[in-house]
Amino acid sequence: MKMNIEALIECIHKRPCMYIGELNFDYLFHFINGFLYTKNSIQEVDEIDKSFQYKFHQWVQKWIEENKNISFDEKRNYHFYIQSVCETQEECFELFFKLCHIFFDELREKHMI
Repeated sequence: MKMNIEALIECIHKRPCMYIGELNFDYLFHFINGFLYTKNSIQEVDEIDKSFQYKFHQWVQKWIEENKNISFDEKRNYHFYIQSVCETQEECFELFFKLCHIFFDELREKHMI
């Protein structure tokens, strides 16, 4: 079975240091980007991967604006938005995994994946 981004994120959630060495949100962001880049380059991207790659950034921005009462002036990536509302690396990881679970659950509910 080939791994998609949702399955990878679940594996990382269970054992982050096994995948990225230490709890550093920058490392996680780059690891995920590398995974998606590789899947794109070998043309093994599925609908979950596409949804995460193209919709997650904006979805995170909207979620944070609605739930944390923060407004962003420019379009950025989920890494920027999450780091903007977290004080520690642990908080970044916690929020990232929480948002991923919500995002993937919403995709399933809307039958987008």
